[in-house]
Amino acid sequence: MVLRFKQMTKLIQVFAKAPVKGQVKTRIAKAAGDDFALHIHKKLCAAVIGTALATDVDEVEVWTTNVAAQQYFEEFGVKCLQQQGTHLGTRMDFALRHGLARYNQVIIVGADALSITPDYLAEAFRALDQSSVVVGPALDGGYIMIGATEPASCVFGNMPWGTADVMGLTLERLLTNGVNFHVMGDRWDIDTLQDIEQHVPQWLKTES
Repeated sequence: MVLRFKQMTKLIQVFAKAPVKGQVKTRIAKAAGDDFALHIHKKLCAAVIGTALATDVDEVEVWTTNVAAQQYFEEFGVKCLQQQGTHLGTRMDFALRHGLARYNQVIIVGADALSITPDYLAEAFRALDQSSVVVGPALDGGYIMIGATEPASCVFGNMPWGTADVMGLTLERLLTNGVNFHVMGDRWDIDTLQDIEQHVPQWLKTES
C-alpha cells in the first residue's frame, strides 16, 4: 500500500511587531503619540492578516517579536511564531528557512503593507513557479514583500534596513549571486503620518 500525503505548497508569513505601546510605529508616534501609533499598528495588522487569509494558500502565519503576543495574533485564526535573530535580516532568513522546510513556496509580507491585495499575492506565487525569488518593491526604496522557493540568505545579511537603498542592494545581490528572480509592481506601505494622510486619511479618526 502506498501512503499519499497532501503536498503543502504555499505559505504566507506576516512579519508583525508585538502590539506594545511605545514600541510600534515610532515615526507615527513622534508625530501623533504612542496611543495613536498603537491604534494604527493594530489596524494594519488586522488588515494585512485579513488580506493574507483571503489569498488561496495552504497556511498563514504571523511572526512576531514577543511570544506574549501569541494569543493576540492567534485570535485572527492564524498560527503565531516568535522571530529569531538579532536583526531583521537574520529574523527573515530564519523564518523563510523554517517555512521552506515545510512548504514549496513561502512569501513574507510586512504588517504595514496595506496596499497589497489577494490578487497581488496570487501573482507573486505564480511568479515563483518560474523564479527562485520574488520581490515586491515599496515606493520608499525598500520592499513590502519577498518570497522564495529556496533559502536566499544573500539578500538578508548586512542590509541597511529602513533606508531607500534596500531594494537596490537586494537586486544587486540577487544578480551577483546568479539568482533567478522576479520583480513585482511597486506598492506603498504605512510608515509615517504623511502616509496615512495620503493613502488612508479616514484612519486619522481614531474611532474608525
